[in-house]
Amino acid sequence: MRITNGMIADRVVFNMQRSISRYMNLQTRLSTGRILNKPSDDPIGVQRALVYRTELAKNEQYSKTVHQAQSWMGTYDMVLSDLKNLVSNAKEIAVAMANGNYDDVTRQGSAEEVSSILERLVQLGNSELEGRFVFSGHRTQQKALSVSANGVVYDGNDGLIEYQIESSSRMGINLVGSDVFLAQVSTLGEDADLGAGVTDATLLSDLHNAAGIDQDVGTFTVIDENLGLSVNVDVSAMVTVGDLFDPVTGVNAQLVAGGITNVELKLGAEGNNLLLDTLGNGTISTTTELDRINNGHGLDLLPGNFIVTDGAAVNIQIDVSGATSIGDVITAFNTQMAAAGYATVTMSINAGNTGLDITDSTGTLGFSVDDVSPERATALGLGIRGTIDPVLSGTDLEPIPSIVIEETTGTTASDLGILGTHTGDFSGNDLDPRMLATTNIADLQNGNGMEFGRLVIHQGETTRTIDLSSSALVTIQDVLDVLNNSGIDITASINSSSRGIQIVSNDTDASFIIDCDTTDETAKQMQLWGSSDTMGSMILLHTALENNDQEGVGMLLANMDDSMQHLLNLRAGVGSKSIRLEGTLSRITDLELNFTSLLSDTEDADITELVTQLAVYENNYQAALMATARIVQPSLMDFLR
Repeated sequence: MRITNGMIADRVVFNMQRSISRYMNLQTRLSTGRILNKPSDDPIGVQRALVYRTELAKNEQYSKTVHQAQSWMGTYDMVLSDLKNLVSNAKEIAVAMANGNYDDVTRQGSAEEVSSILERLVQLGNSELEGRFVFSGHRTQQKALSVSANGVVYDGNDGLIEYQIESSSRMGINLVGSDVFLAQVSTLGEDADLGAGVTDATLLSDLHNAAGIDQDVGTFTVIDENLGLSVNVDVSAMVTVGDLFDPVTGVNAQLVAGGITNVELKLGAEGNNLLLDTLGNGTISTTTELDRINNGHGLDLLPGNFIVTDGAAVNIQIDVSGATSIGDVITAFNTQMAAAGYATVTMSINAGNTGLDITDSTGTLGFSVDDVSPERATALGLGIRGTIDPVLSGTDLEPIPSIVIEETTGTTASDLGILGTHTGDFSGNDLDPRMLATTNIADLQNGNGMEFGRLVIHQGETTRTIDLSSSALVTIQDVLDVLNNSGIDITASINSSSRGIQIVSNDTDASFIIDCDTTDETAKQMQLWGSSDTMGSMILLHTALENNDQEGVGMLLANMDDSMQHLLNLRAGVGSKSIRLEGTLSRITDLELNFTSLLSDTEDADITELVTQLAVYENNYQAALMATARIVQPSLMDFLR
């Protein structure tokens, strides 16, 4: 093929344009510092760069959001710290003023301090951040708390403000004022114990706060140690306390049927227990222990001798020093008299089972019994000083009762509070019956009854005086009905321990206080006096100090402890969120670095390499120009054209 001058010129021009294009491209990259200046430079690289820039933009927004959330957490941490310190200061005042060493003037001064603390609490409740009230929920332009004469009201809502802090993670960053200042930190009456008494109608299953007694076994043993009798008592089929005293099938009837007549089970005088009434009928048996005779004074057994004599040649010394029971004394006497050759003279328990008789069956021996010396009292203690003619009837030995109550295999006696050895009347242990809705008011205070009057309930701005003095109120349910129908949003019920009444406020946006009505102490008698929240406690503390109510001030201490613990828990929650935000911010920073690095790798130019390439291309271009000038020689005709 023939190569013409035109072809050579076209080729040279084409190569020159390519060289210039490469040279200009390198100059553009060098001047912008980027290898991607238009989509055609690297379509895939451009797509990656756009993804990286999008992620960087998101992370920048997340970073701003996290910083804003940290501002909220910092504000809450500071406020909660101040709140805890204020409540702690109020408690210190209460501790001091609960001391009887201070008078009403001092307490009035302390009331002013508490008033200042209350005012500061409200100010903190209305804290702002960047023009927004931080405790008002979604109502950030509305103050959270307002104060009336009788209480505090929350004016915000329970809205949760959430921030998107990561692509798949949101965080609620606000605290709702009602949860901080008006949260129920305790329940009024939750520990109340009105002392429900034991009556005949009390169910055995309701004893021990509804734990009942062991009726699976349901038996225990009663032993009369003076008579040596033992009776198994069965209460497994009994239902009420009154069944224990049933004249036909009750405990006492079972004891009498078994021969034990000197003990009787009754309701205890304390009103919450059983009484073992030992009758002390003076009867003895061979098992009666010597230390129980003579009304518990026992017998002189040092040296434990007495004599049987005819006043002349016969002097028989009887030694009972080793005896521990009446049976031992009888055996020792009869054995030693027989050994002395007088088996016809014998000792026995008299027909009335109250003392000892000594009988001379011959009727002719003329014996008498006396102590070995005037200082000794063994014969006297046995009631047998005197002449055997032919019978010596001893005096009554008057043993003290000795009743042993022991288990068979269960815990029935222990559950009834009567387990053990009893040498006299025994008041059993508290049976702690649970209080029911049907319990009579007259049966409270262990059967002594309670006289209710009026109490005052403050719920935010609302106040009600509730009268419980009506004679129409008979049972606990009657009292609950009056409270629950008082027009205040509360729920009165029997507390979890089934010992008293508790009252819960159903309005979570208002402080809650139960107070006494002037000089009426009903609220305190019912163990309902107080407040269930922090703000109510501060108001009530101020009132108690103004009224010089030392008792009331002391009763608020536990609630303040609960309030401080509540604030510490909230602060711990804020701290936990702050830690989470710090971790999130750290991850965002790491992601920004990673995506920035990836973006740089994708679109940033290597300047050193570009400078080197630019120099090479410049030399190539210059060489191309020189070569072209030699190859394409212009002629005169080129200029003429």
